[in-house]
Amino acid sequence: MPPKMRLVYFNIRGRGELIRLALHVGSVDFQDERIEYADWPVHKANAPNGNLPYIESNGTKFGEVLPIVRFIGRKCNMIGKDDTEQINTDILLTQMNMIRDDWARYKMDPILRKDQRKYLEERMKRETLPQFLNKMEQGLAVSKTGYILGGDLTVADLALFDLVDAALLDTPSLLASFPKISDHRSKIRALPKLSPYLSSRPFTKR
Repeated sequence: MPPKMRLVYFNIRGRGELIRLALHVGSVDFQDERIEYADWPVHKANAPNGNLPYIESNGTKFGEVLPIVRFIGRKCNMIGKDDTEQINTDILLTQMNMIRDDWARYKMDPILRKDQRKYLEERMKRETLPQFLNKMEQGLAVSKTGYILGGDLTVADLALFDLVDAALLDTPSLLASFPKISDHRSKIRALPKLSPYLSSRPFTKR
């Protein structure tokens, strides 16, 4: 029997990695189809809105990272147990996605000058990311479960893990001032449904 779901993305972590994490933790049977950049022009016409990542479920393709993550979260009971947790999960997903957008801009936007890239990078490393991580550290300090919202695991926990995972590639000492986030990272890494994937996934620089 073929997989129930297909995920199509480049052979990097990037924006598709959070979807991969959610699918593994949610025990969703899926095909992890990784496209090399050189082959992208051949596949572009088949992608929703001409973008990656996208999923194909029951013969229908769906694009955009956050809607996909919310879909998996609802499907696998990782979106929060009540309205309050669900809206807070959504808020955190949105905030982390905005950080990823800012991150991608200074790394990849071709219209930026060198000094503009430097300014945006320094603002990310000195202000935006530390301020957000400090808020997460404070929340985890009062959590009774070790998860962000203090209840069960949600896709927001996976998003934090993924965000920190990417940031550590640039700043290995990032978590020196955030012991609770470091503990959270270890907790997520040890999840039985996720640990085998994390141990075997391809290493990429982003």
